[in-house]
Amino acid sequence: MHYFLREHEELGCEISYDPARYPKYLPEAYCLCRGCLTGLFGEEDFRFRSTPVYMPTVVLRRTAACAGGRSVYTEDYVTIPVGCTCVPEQEKDADSINSSIDKQGAKLLLGPNDEPARP
Repeated sequence: MHYFLREHEELGCEISYDPARYPKYLPEAYCLCRGCLTGLFGEEDFRFRSTPVYMPTVVLRRTAACAGGRSVYTEDYVTIPVGCTCVPEQEKDADSINSSIDKQGAKLLLGPNDEPARP
């Protein structure tokens, strides 16, 4: 089952169903846009990306055990998507965020016959 929230058009909602879980039905959000809706007229901005926001939730899972003629349940922790947020898109030409050395400068230090040191 799919439905959309009118006040947040960039967000959709799907209902997951599991007969062995309580609650059996859980709403799960998903992002409809790749970018983020910004500006006065809600234009999609691809400098940002829409990404899900997750929340840990406790559900009960029915076990195969029975006690006093009733099903036995155990706690289970699940993470469900509850919304979407905007995060800046990473630059595509960046080699690595954690890079602390100028790679082009390091190449210039090596001669044509030099090899990197081996451990």
